[in-house]
Amino acid sequence: MSEDVVRAAEAFARGEVEYDETAQIELPPTADTEPMVMRLVRLPVDLDQRVRAAADMAGVKPSTLIREWIELGLTELENDRSVSLSALRRAIAHATQSVQ
Repeated sequence: MSEDVVRAAEAFARGEVEYDETAQIELPPTADTEPMVMRLVRLPVDLDQRVRAAADMAGVKPSTLIREWIELGLTELENDRSVSLSALRRAIAHATQSVQ
């Protein structure tokens, strides 16, 4: 526990802090992005290294690249043509680098 939390708890216990349920508060702004769900995926070390290298080459985080690959795979399964342009460009760049 941080020192700030400990000091705040001690001040509250001494009665130096007032608690008012009716006080008006300002809520934080809503997120601009879609909520994300965390999934645990186990990868062999070699595959993880390849994913990290591909993400570095694409200039994105590995999690972003994995999400885009999943989206591309699902799009292919559904015969759907709508996919983000950035994901498509990265997939083409990755495929081109894999062939060379």
